[in-house]
Amino acid sequence: MFDTEARIDMYVELSLLFLSMAVFLMAAFTAPLLYQARKLVKGLQASQEMLQQRLPGILQNLDEAAEKMKLTVHAVNEQVAAAAGVARRARALTELLKEVETTLRLGLRLPVFVFLRNAGAIMKGIRVFLDVYSAPRGRIKQ
Repeated sequence: MFDTEARIDMYVELSLLFLSMAVFLMAAFTAPLLYQARKLVKGLQASQEMLQQRLPGILQNLDEAAEKMKLTVHAVNEQVAAAAGVARRARALTELLKEVETTLRLGLRLPVFVFLRNAGAIMKGIRVFLDVYSAPRGRIKQ
């Protein structure tokens, strides 16, 4: 059989072999990752440069758009205020008309107005009767 020193040497050699295989596999798997990371960094640098070039223009456009929005909001607020004033006046006119109608309805129920309305109807009836009574016989419609 093997003596103990030979066995220990064999274990050390196997350990070194496994350790070197592990380092080799780690290197083999991390190399593509490092390559991709490098490509990503280059792409990010290009994006950063592009942003640094275009950012002032973008910010200026945003400022102009914000100013236009402020003007638009101000104009819309003015128009809404004007429309609200017109609506308030229309509502006040409607309320006034409603009160006038209520007053007239109550007034027409007073006995004086009822008497005048009935007297007008009686006078019209008498006028028609007299027109028919005094007209010659051939002129009356049948």
